[in-house]
Amino acid sequence: MLEQRRVCALLHSALAAKGLDLLIPLSVESYNRYLEDHSLSRFQLPVPPSDPNGAKSSHLLVLVGNSKELWGPCLDFVQLEMQQNQGHVLNDPVDRYVKQSVNSTLEELKESCRAVEHAKVYWVADTEPGKMILAQKMALAARAASHCPPSQLCLHPVLGPWLAFRCAVVLDVEGVEVAVGDEVSTEVQAAPMVRGEQSAVPQPDECSHDKNMHELLAAQMEKALEQSAAAPRDGRIPPEAWRVWALPRLSLAPNHPEMYSSEQTLYHYTKDLRILERSVRARQGNLSLDYVRSPPPEKVIECRRLLQQVLYEIRDRFPDGIDAILLSAGLDTSILSEASDQEFATENTDEFMTISLDKTGKARPILSFRLGLTVQADPMAQDAVYAASIFKRLESVSIDQHDVLRVTLEGLLQNSSEVARLLCTCDPMELRNSLVIYEALREAAERGVKHLVTGDAADEVFCGYSFYHNMSEEALSKYRERITATMQFTTAKLASELGIEVISPYLDARIVAFSKTLSKSDMVGARTPVPCEGEQSVHGKLVLRQAFPEAFSQWRTKEPIESGSGTTRLRLGYFDSHWTDEDFAEQQRVVFQAHGVYIRDREHLFFFQAFLRAFGGDLASVPRRRFNESSQVVEPHGQEESADSPNVFCPGCGFELSHPKQDFCVTCGCWPTCVSPTNDTQGYATQALVKLESEKQRLRH
Repeated sequence: MLEQRRVCALLHSALAAKGLDLLIPLSVESYNRYLEDHSLSRFQLPVPPSDPNGAKSSHLLVLVGNSKELWGPCLDFVQLEMQQNQGHVLNDPVDRYVKQSVNSTLEELKESCRAVEHAKVYWVADTEPGKMILAQKMALAARAASHCPPSQLCLHPVLGPWLAFRCAVVLDVEGVEVAVGDEVSTEVQAAPMVRGEQSAVPQPDECSHDKNMHELLAAQMEKALEQSAAAPRDGRIPPEAWRVWALPRLSLAPNHPEMYSSEQTLYHYTKDLRILERSVRARQGNLSLDYVRSPPPEKVIECRRLLQQVLYEIRDRFPDGIDAILLSAGLDTSILSEASDQEFATENTDEFMTISLDKTGKARPILSFRLGLTVQADPMAQDAVYAASIFKRLESVSIDQHDVLRVTLEGLLQNSSEVARLLCTCDPMELRNSLVIYEALREAAERGVKHLVTGDAADEVFCGYSFYHNMSEEALSKYRERITATMQFTTAKLASELGIEVISPYLDARIVAFSKTLSKSDMVGARTPVPCEGEQSVHGKLVLRQAFPEAFSQWRTKEPIESGSGTTRLRLGYFDSHWTDEDFAEQQRVVFQAHGVYIRDREHLFFFQAFLRAFGGDLASVPRRRFNESSQVVEPHGQEESADSPNVFCPGCGFELSHPKQDFCVTCGCWPTCVSPTNDTQGYATQALVKLESEKQRLRH
């Protein structure tokens, strides 16, 4: 057993350095038995001649494969060949690289390891009778992987489905005895290895995915097979045909840490040599590979040029740089801080359209800032993490200083009444987010900031919110018309009180107008060029993501301010200890009977009390018209009716809505305030309003 382990360790160490970092040991005999048990005897390997001394009862068989780590060494190999062949990539480069690497490794080991002197190699790519091996069956025979029946993929305990088998080597040393059932061998045998680390055996024969996953995979495989059957016989494969074959693997393990890069995945499924050539060039020039296979759509190019123009004009206003940016480090502010003046350009004579990622060169941002500010109210909140990464890229390039304002929820809540007064609201969702903005603005004002950039409006304009994703094209169009007509942003209101000018590029009229020319598929869809999160995962603001590959947060999942900063805890039980159930029920009744406002939960009660304090305990001091349900009279509150008055009032608090089409109350946060074609497609709005009226009736008595 000692020699067996030594041979496997030597072979694995040498091959892993070349990107062939997966090794699975078993024996020729156990592989053959597995094939016989599964009626596949015709693929059995010849058993080497018996040892005349009877020292070996079996013969070592080593399955060699790779993880994503093969890509780098393989590109080195391709780059060298390109230098020798006027920039051209020769056919079958991966198979040739693997053969060269394995053969040279065996030759190198001959001097130190007699067991490899007569090694016999079987290549996975070889389909000639007598030479063909069933690599997946070999991994299953070794019990080093599990089988997923509907996808026909092997699942490794470390690599998941992200592995490829390349060859099998028969060596003159005792083979590894495969465990039977759930037993674990007591003998210290060679074990499967990945990058120098042992992986667990035995693995279950089959995967443990649930019925829903198996049904999804089965449907995906059926679609892939149907596509293959319908493919033209002239050898021309549709450009996007690879997707249906990649989706099962992507669905099995979305965002797996061992997932291939997008370009490696594309090459694996297309064998398009241009991907290798362009990947080499991109690596040499630090270029984006978003469009390694096909150019960007016209709408993406138009979006990039238009936003660049808006940013140029802002830069011209502030030639010495802008004072600050509220750097939440989501997609929107990542683009504003990192967008460069590059156009999508073709390199050489082909159609490879790309963008440089060199921040000190072509990718130098259009805008520059003296200060970036990020608020963190929870140590696990991710805005600060992403912002730190962006600053690391832009430090001494376009952002002079970045500060993370680490605060407590208690500290933020001390400003509740002030923010409620400035925004004239007790809406918990609004205040949960606006307290964060106010903290950043207050700090900015103390540092002398007079103007700052925000990412406001990108979500509204380019469909960033998740509720957009399931809307029909027609419903989405109507809703966007409504929201772009009524959208308001608190940053400007709060900043004006502190003497700060807010610059919001996405609110530019040209940007809003352009967004209305886009279809849903332009704005909502899977990640490109490869849907790494699986078929079911989609992103909003797709056109923005595709237009700015140089943005660090290009594919960051949408998070509201409360999540990214850490104030989400306010709505997740933070106020539970403030009132018992009995106390809350009593307060709910008192508030409704005294002020005519329906309180939805404890968080709402806390912010209503802050709102009430802000206006001296009297809602008549709130500068917003209000409908008094008891007297059926509209109370002006110092705001006389005008031709522009919406004359529509919230059923939850009585205050006037900000727009006749508004179905959300900016004062108390009530939703829905009315029934509309977009909010009542399944009768939800009607039911919610009936329930609200019932609750109000209960509280009146």
